Amino acid sequence: MMNSVLGIIIAFDNDNDLREITEHRTVGAVQWGGRYRIIDFMLSNMVNSGIYRIGVLMKDKYQSLIDHISNAKDWDLSRKNSGVTLLPPYSYARKASPLVTGEYRGKIDALAGAVDFLQKNKADYVVVADGDIVANVPLDDVLDRHIKSGADLTMVCTKKQKDSPYATYVELNRKKEAVDIRVGDSNEGKCKHTSLGIYVMSRQYLIHMLSDCVTHNCIHFEREFLTRAQMDGTVAGYLFNEYAVKIEDTFDYFRSNMDMLDKEVRDEVFLRTRPILTRIKDEAPAYYGDKAEVEDSLIADGCTIEGYVKNCILFRDVVIEKGAKVEDCIIMEGGRILSDASLRHVITDRNVIVRNGRTMMGHENYPITIAKNATV
Repeated sequence: MMNSVLGIIIAFDNDNDLREITEHRTVGAVQWGGRYRIIDFMLSNMVNSGIYRIGVLMKDKYQSLIDHISNAKDWDLSRKNSGVTLLPPYSYARKASPLVTGEYRGKIDALAGAVDFLQKNKADYVVVADGDIVANVPLDDVLDRHIKSGADLTMVCTKKQKDSPYATYVELNRKKEAVDIRVGDSNEGKCKHTSLGIYVMSRQYLIHMLSDCVTHNCIHFEREFLTRAQMDGTVAGYLFNEYAVKIEDTFDYFRSNMDMLDKEVRDEVFLRTRPILTRIKDEAPAYYGDKAEVEDSLIADGCTIEGYVKNCILFRDVVIEKGAKVEDCIIMEGGRILSDASLRHVITDRNVIVRNGRTMMGHENYPITIAKNATV
């Protein structure tokens, strides 16, 4: 059955606010958890569920994403008759994709711009998912529930965790059907569930709805596409009760990384039966100096630790010099924290240098972020 399913990952940012972290890349290409990129989760979810035909919709700042996915062999997607198709803007001519309306204004335009890709792939069903999700979702079970329900569209939902201007809120009845869909501040506390940004529907239904939305100049997928689907048909909800975070802002990014320091959470996300795959890079093991102190942290290969590290996520090739102290921090690849520097609640992008003796302190709800290649 899963051979008849097409995956679409929407790998560009409409509403995300990660400040300096996404200055050079999309959210999906952001490093996460010491060795992964955020898009690895959705790619792995699809592969683990037997979906081997995947299109990745891109809009801008996508070079890092292309470099990461490359030929997709690390996800077993380097295949003759399937695999990953990267879909940057204007990837199809206007005649081939008649629904194209110009530069993407939102998800509907992006999907409509790839309608030729949808038509060429003769799959019965489509899984449309955002590329900013940290969760290990059994998409094969979601599809099975969708088919049995007879709904026009099934959306994966979680219990509401917070109020957000970017979130899509859903109210489900006893039959797990959506009876109310609200976006952002319009929720006013009325809906008890949040959309995770994963939608299952038939391929023909998606093409039909895209045509209808473009005809009526609709651009907002959650506010207009989903509302039309709920008003004119049946939208089912698949309630996902395991760990899941949609990375909408810097707080989500910081919290989800720090959650991985809890072994119970790690065991819930990283399952042997549904592994999270990523691009493999060979590095020497981390080196710990005689005076190094490390507590409750995730340290990637290639790091050199001479100072004090507590409650941190360190990516590959990070150096913590003698006398340096980092606590509750995320230090991305190539970071250099020089002697006697002190950091707490700080996120440094790739190749950041923090000079000797510098002190930086953010807050767990609003960590300091330092842009890529900066020296402070």
